[in-house]
Amino acid sequence: MSSDLMHCVLLSRTTDLRKYLKDEIKRLEGRVAFVDHLDGTNAADVRMAVGWHPHADAFDHYPNLQAACSIGAGADSILACPSLREDIEVVRVVEPAQAQMMSGFVIFHAIWHQRNFATYFAHQRDRIWKRMGQRTTQEVPVGILGYGAIGARVAADLAALGFPVKVWSRSAKPTSEGVTGFHGADGLNAMLDDTEILVNLLPLTTETRNILNAALFAKMRRGGYLIQVGRGEHMVEQDLLDALDNGQLAGAALDVFLAEPLSKEHPFWTHPGIVLTPHDACDVTLPAVGQTILATAEALKAGVKPKDAVDRMRGY
Repeated sequence: MSSDLMHCVLLSRTTDLRKYLKDEIKRLEGRVAFVDHLDGTNAADVRMAVGWHPHADAFDHYPNLQAACSIGAGADSILACPSLREDIEVVRVVEPAQAQMMSGFVIFHAIWHQRNFATYFAHQRDRIWKRMGQRTTQEVPVGILGYGAIGARVAADLAALGFPVKVWSRSAKPTSEGVTGFHGADGLNAMLDDTEILVNLLPLTTETRNILNAALFAKMRRGGYLIQVGRGEHMVEQDLLDALDNGQLAGAALDVFLAEPLSKEHPFWTHPGIVLTPHDACDVTLPAVGQTILATAEALKAGVKPKDAVDRMRGY
C-alpha cells in the first residue's frame, strides 16, 4: 500500500463491511486504503475506521486512530463500544434523501391512523361493508420527538398536509411555518398534551432511553397512535402493549426494536394494533456513506474536525 493513502480499517462484528461497501471501496481506490480488522497491516498506519457494531476491544488495536465513521445516521453502536477513546472523532452520515424517505414513511402511517385504514383492512378480511366516517388532517394533532434534519423535514411535510404539528427537542430551535416548537422537561409535557399521533425521531442518549413509557403514553390524547422510528431502546415494550390493550393507544407503527431481528415468539407480530417493519423506514445510500468516508479522510489530512462529527456530550 502507498504510504500517502489514508488507511481506513473496517470494524464490524455483525456486517461484512467489505462486501457491503464494495462499490464505494472501488470508487475510493487511490484515495483511501481499506484494510480488514487484524489482517496483519501495520496498525500504527491506520488513522480512521468505518464501523458498525464493532468488537468491544476493536479500537485498542489502532493507537493512531483519529476518527470512526458510522455507515448510518446513527452512531450508537460506535459510541457504546468500550474501547472507543475520547480522542477519536465519531462521524455519522447526513443525507437529505434519507429525510425524504423517512418523511414518506411517517406520512403513510399518520394517514393510516387518520383515515382508519386498519379498520378497513379488517373489514375487507371479514367482508364487512361499513363506512367509518372521516376526519380531516386538521383534526389530528401530531407531536414529534426530535427536531434534527430528519425531524424538520417530517414536521414540514406533515404541516403541509394540514396536520397540526408540534415538535420537541432538547433545546430551543427555530421552527418552520405551521410547526410549534417546545423544549425541556416542561415543554415535553406541553407538547404531549392533546397529541394524537406521536412520532419518535430522537437520538439515543442516557436521557432518552425508555422515554416511550406508560407515563408518556398517558399524557397523549386517548386513542392515540405511536410511530416509533427512533431506537429500540427508547421504548418500554410492555408499556406499549398495556397502552394498546387498555385503549390509551389505538395502534402503533414500529420499525425499531430492542432486539433485532424480532424473535418469532414476540407478541408484536400478532398484536392487532401493531404494524411492524424490519428497521426499514429509511436508510442512507451507499454513495452518501462513501462521501462521508472521503470527507472524513480529507479532513484528517488537513488537520481539521470532520464534518458531521458527533457531539460526545449530547450523544448525537
